[in-house]
Amino acid sequence: DFDDLCNLPNLTETAILENLKCRFLKHKIYTYAGSILIAINPFKFLPIYNPKYVKMYENHQLGKLEPHIFAIADVAYHTMLKKHVNQCIVISGESGSGKTQSTNFLIHCLT
Repeated sequence: DFDDLCNLPNLTETAILENLKCRFLKHKIYTYAGSILIAINPFKFLPIYNPKYVKMYENHQLGKLEPHIFAIADVAYHTMLKKHVNQCIVISGESGSGKTQSTNFLIHCLT
């Protein structure tokens, strides 16, 4: 499986969906598309949101570790500190896709 869809050898709808499904079945709910994070709601709690993970993603370049919402939060935070410019993280999705939970994880990481 590819943790960044930009690295797929064939960038087709079928290849994208197959890759996302493969990763989801391995409990890898996060996948990058460049600097965009795609999350698939597992509708259950996964043990990937504890302080150990916050620390693991701290001050790492995007894409060096497995995709994770903590990586997005950390990059936004450090970019804000480095460039002295406000940052914005957009969370969108269908009803029930996990937007509120993702927001909670972002806030947890940033605080």
